[in-house]
Amino acid sequence: MEVKRIAVIGAGLMGSGIAYVSAWNGFDVTMVDIKQEAIDAGMERIRGDVMTGIDKGKISLAEAEGLMSRLRATTDQAEAVKDADLVIEAIFENMEVKKKVFASLDEQAPEHTILASNTSSLSIDELASATKRPEKFIGMHYFSPVAAMKLVEIVIGEKTSEDTIQTAITVAERQGKIPVKAKNSPGFIVNRVLMPVLREAILLYERGVATKEEIDSAMTVHGKFPAGPFVLGDFVGLDIALHTMETLYRELGDCFKPPETLVKLVEGGALGTKTKKGFYEYGGAPPKEEPPKGADPEWLVKRISVPVIREAMILVDEGIATKGDIDKAMKLGANFPRGPFEMAEALGYDTIRAELEKLQAELGDCYSTPKMLQ
Repeated sequence: MEVKRIAVIGAGLMGSGIAYVSAWNGFDVTMVDIKQEAIDAGMERIRGDVMTGIDKGKISLAEAEGLMSRLRATTDQAEAVKDADLVIEAIFENMEVKKKVFASLDEQAPEHTILASNTSSLSIDELASATKRPEKFIGMHYFSPVAAMKLVEIVIGEKTSEDTIQTAITVAERQGKIPVKAKNSPGFIVNRVLMPVLREAILLYERGVATKEEIDSAMTVHGKFPAGPFVLGDFVGLDIALHTMETLYRELGDCFKPPETLVKLVEGGALGTKTKKGFYEYGGAPPKEEPPKGADPEWLVKRISVPVIREAMILVDEGIATKGDIDKAMKLGANFPRGPFEMAEALGYDTIRAELEKLQAELGDCYSTPKMLQ
């Protein structure tokens, strides 16, 4: 199906970003929010992005005028979706609220309209159950900031039709994005594979194996990651990391149980850089670093990488995603220097198997060997 008109539900950071890249790439876009103040803020954010593009020479004045002419905003959802070919929901992560929104969209949108959710971790099948068109329901998970991040996870529900999948892929490509496909499952690809990085780092810290600084340094200097897990957690927001981990824990069990250190920080209001305190403190006198434990940095990188590779292998074993799409997703969506399967090739499958067997004997079945290695 050809998509000409897109409605975006939600004018926050993600919604306005999706509206911006859609209008920039030739779609007619209507952005919706229940509050006029949110719409005003979203439109101002878009105008700021456009002006930045003009200042940097990435967009001409004529192109900017064309972009803005393709974009409108309203608080009237029914009006916004009455002629939409695709509706992309981008509100906060709450299952019941999203289901109410989709139930109303199902009533208001034409029969041909595809309904998509930008959810980062909620079940596409459960969201689709709020509608009478599960075959036209799909996940389109964008990454922040939308204008800069190239990845879109195309999340396929149990009843999603092939036409819906292909339409979503075509829209993402036209938006200048690189789509990867994943069957509906907790955390999809990126969050499912990324969470073990933070969880393993915290558990090593809690057990006194290494300091936060040693782990972050090992992952950046030796692992070539752009940021260590503790710095990245603080930047993303520890409340967001905890919410994602709790969702995976609820759906997948103890292997994603949030470590006590993370829970206590969030309960105490230490959410990372946005509160100037998280795993680290920001502003004021720098806190004293912990005495080093002397952990071998190359061993730390391998120790954290192996459970990450294991999780990626489980996704392939379960038929959720392909090796190629997983590698692509983790490099584009989480800034991994190499995809998990590229890491596996470098480490060697025999090494990974031996490491997991040792970890399973010491720490239990959260380190069991995937079918791929058996």
